[in-house]
Amino acid sequence: MALIFVLSSIEITVPYVDRFPLRDKGIHFVEYAVLGWLCARAAHRTWPDQSLLRVGGFAFLVAAGWGLSDELHQAFVPGRMAEVSDWVADALGSAAGVLGSHALRRPGRKGGGSQGSTDS
Repeated sequence: MALIFVLSSIEITVPYVDRFPLRDKGIHFVEYAVLGWLCARAAHRTWPDQSLLRVGGFAFLVAAGWGLSDELHQAFVPGRMAEVSDWVADALGSAAGVLGSHALRRPGRKGGGSQGSTDS
């Protein structure tokens, strides 16, 4: 999240962006898919006994909410602009990351992580 904030604070020209699928929106999608994935993993580890829907919904709200705040932030950065279509790409990427995290979880693991057991 800090990296996204820092990169949003400066005007950036990304070389070869015209070769990337969907260009700017594709970059937003991938960036927020990673954030959605990380938020989902953190939520699963924090609340292992909660339903996937609840932790996934929370993770989506955090990631998509950060996308919205990032777009608002860019409205005040010289050389940058806020776009609703960028936020839509952020939200779709967030959802894809959360869903990907759910889809690749191992069955029977509540927390989805490799926490050590305290049982002897």
